[in-house]
Amino acid sequence: MLDDKTVTEQDIEDKCVQEVTAEATKVCCQCGKELPLSSFRMDIMPSGHKSYRAKCKHCTWLDSKEKKLRKKAVTDTFDSDMDILQKRQYKQIKPERILDLSQTGLDIELLGEDEIFVKLLNCKDTWFSCYGRMIRKSYSKYNLLNGITDKRSKDSGLVYSFSKNVFKDGKWQFQRTYISAERLVVETFIENPDCENNTYIWHRGNDKSNYYYKDLYPLTREQNAQVRDHYKRTGDDSEEYIVQVMNDIRYKNKEWSAKRYEPTVCSVGYWGCENVDTDSIAYNKWRDMLHRCYNVKVHERYPEYIGCTVSEEWKNFSNFRYWYEKNNYGSSALNLDKDILYKGNKVYSPDTCCIVPKNINTLFTNGRENRGELPLGVYKEEENGNIRYRACMSANGNRIKLGTFKTSKGAFRKYQKYKEQYIKDTAEKYKDKIPYSVYEAMMNWEIEITD
Repeated sequence: MLDDKTVTEQDIEDKCVQEVTAEATKVCCQCGKELPLSSFRMDIMPSGHKSYRAKCKHCTWLDSKEKKLRKKAVTDTFDSDMDILQKRQYKQIKPERILDLSQTGLDIELLGEDEIFVKLLNCKDTWFSCYGRMIRKSYSKYNLLNGITDKRSKDSGLVYSFSKNVFKDGKWQFQRTYISAERLVVETFIENPDCENNTYIWHRGNDKSNYYYKDLYPLTREQNAQVRDHYKRTGDDSEEYIVQVMNDIRYKNKEWSAKRYEPTVCSVGYWGCENVDTDSIAYNKWRDMLHRCYNVKVHERYPEYIGCTVSEEWKNFSNFRYWYEKNNYGSSALNLDKDILYKGNKVYSPDTCCIVPKNINTLFTNGRENRGELPLGVYKEEENGNIRYRACMSANGNRIKLGTFKTSKGAFRKYQKYKEQYIKDTAEKYKDKIPYSVYEAMMNWEIEITD
């Protein structure tokens, strides 16, 4: 009896194990596979009753992934009536900034027929290429720099170190600067439609080693994420697609507002941001700049501004303010100037303009509209029937007489020599009070009889 009882209990135990094992699997309603219960999600009802879902976890994940892909496919479609307000544009580089490689003694192979090395503003003898390469002149020798790789950087990793003139502790001084190659390419060669929010840079083909300026796109975080996801799924990151993303309201930054992109100043200037202080110095400088270029009434009073324009980047006040706050170093008495860095320049842009004290700005006024056909700094005088030419120069509101001459050319030569030296002396006097690019332009300033 003992043995029979033992066998019966063992049978019962085996049967229970078999029942539990049978209950520990479930057939998925979608894939039809018999799977352990651990492969299914459990739902707990408000009553406390527990039950496993009919669809396994893997099939649920596949459905979720497909749903996301369908959603992304929908977001890839664009409104056929979308206004393309932000276009792909590149900066117009002044010829004076381009390095003549034949004069450097460097034997380097260009990465493309269009590769040029452009002088960086407020840097001593440093040039940067539209392919992301840097040349520096040190002790009369030109060197092609390799840069350093910083894997901690959120950018591509290639970083350049160089000395840049910055305003610190109340004066302009040189300071070691580190900046990624891709950001330096964007700043130097690409018109950025939104400098404050375009903090991400997309590389064509997602190739982080490619620094060619036409393959780099400054974007917002949302725009960059959309381009990246679309490229992963389709392999498409064409310029046409990226420009559509740039203009689609779904990928704008959170502060974006269509109203802020409507031209309100001279039919060309727009705010580009919220909470604009129209009484601020930056806003008044920006508004006055636009009026000098596009207001007919201003041209009637100041014809010298006819033909002047504002770069696309600066038609956006947000971009101008971004530049102005980075470069400002004083009060409203400082002037925004477009002529000192490049004589005869007619374009207001972050690459051609500077901020200088008023007394320095007036040094470069030529008074063409008042002097007639006479050369700069020359006035005609008649005494006892004799015509003489006086050389004069204005400085700090005072007129300095430099002498009289028989010919206008003689008077001009005297003025030319004195004025050029005066500009150099002023540059030395203000050396740590003005940006290095201004100091450099003043030290190299030449006055011509055709000015």
